[in-house]
Amino acid sequence: MRCLFAPAFVIVLIALSGCAQGGTKTTSSSSKFSGDQKLVANTIEDFQTNATAHDGTKICATLITAKLAKQITAENSGANCATAVTSAMKATDEADLTVTAVTIDAKDDNKATATVTAKTGEKTSKSYQFSLTRVDQRWQISRIS
Repeated sequence: MRCLFAPAFVIVLIALSGCAQGGTKTTSSSSKFSGDQKLVANTIEDFQTNATAHDGTKICATLITAKLAKQITAENSGANCATAVTSAMKATDEADLTVTAVTIDAKDDNKATATVTAKTGEKTSKSYQFSLTRVDQRWQISRIS
């Protein structure tokens, strides 16, 4: 298992994509959702697929908000988002992500929260909250905590 020290979002990427035991699952966790909830879950699955492929370019261009991409660049001494994310992905093992819940904001249907479980060992897991925003008809990750 390999882990790095890095700022904010990249640390979470490392935790989600690695610093864990085991490999990735190919089981779709979005199949239990419908409508916008399914689209949100699909974004998380696309995130995992591209993290596994070490495709920081795709993650930064289509799966996270422009604001978050700029934050990643700023927190990585000016290294662009794609380079920072790809480096983080290459420095880790893979993890299994499962979307367990999706909530569309009742006051703003362009905002959503997804609860995601990451397998952190053979019998252990950790839960994360993904905040997503609908941008140009596509759900994008705006924060992970």
